[in-house]
Amino acid sequence: MRNILRADIYRLVRGKSLYITFAVLLGVVLLQILSGANMNAGVSTGSFVEMDNMENMMEAEINLDDLFHSPTGAEAPFQAMDVTSNILYFMLPLFVIIGTADFSSGGAKNTLSGGVSRAKYYASKLILSCIGCTLLLLVYVLFSTLLATAVNGFGGAFDGAFMSDVLKIFLPQLFLCLAGVCVGHFFVFLFQRSGAFTGVYIAFLLLPGIVIMLLTLVSDGFVRLYDYELTMNISSLTQISAMSAGEIARTVAVGTGYIIAAAIGGYALFKRAEIK
Repeated sequence: MRNILRADIYRLVRGKSLYITFAVLLGVVLLQILSGANMNAGVSTGSFVEMDNMENMMEAEINLDDLFHSPTGAEAPFQAMDVTSNILYFMLPLFVIIGTADFSSGGAKNTLSGGVSRAKYYASKLILSCIGCTLLLLVYVLFSTLLATAVNGFGGAFDGAFMSDVLKIFLPQLFLCLAGVCVGHFFVFLFQRSGAFTGVYIAFLLLPGIVIMLLTLVSDGFVRLYDYELTMNISSLTQISAMSAGEIARTVAVGTGYIIAAAIGGYALFKRAEIK
């Protein structure tokens, strides 16, 4: 397993995709801080807040400062974590480099032919993907805070209470992001080709939230489906202080369900798959 991890890390470090991914991520952070508006790829709790703000502004005197507010350093991590699910889109290049590209090039077949078990191969890819997701999320939140502080000052106390408030959102969001990584990993081993994987993975992240939003226009009862939609659960954790113990437990259970189903299902498929 160490040799597989070492080889994949070497490919990532020597290639351009990793650095391009981080550059684009930092560019998105820069735009969010300077504009004061989050750039969300799907539906989140922030989407509904912004819609409410727009409606209120249309009924009252328009003030763009109420809608677009460039955050201070103390506000930035919370604004950034409102769209944490975007990190799952930035995982795409990593999935392709260490996953589907290995199947396309024949690297997976050669590795398995060399005596590496399928369990070790599957686990090594999943571990590296989880490490990559953790690093991306850390960079995203840290850079948001540092840049906002440089532009607008910190605007608060950097103390234990601040760190506690950040971590109690960051850690459960990271857990759900890792659940998303497990689902992406499942699709990698299901399709083994970049084109099919990319289309299905993006559809998994984007379409459920949009479909549910459209269904709520028919009946408010469909809003309960958001309780089981991954990206909305990630976003809702920004309001964790206002969530009940039952709601937090349900959110964690949803993430756990995604992890178990994707990890076991992905390995079961890979164990029986023909590797070309």
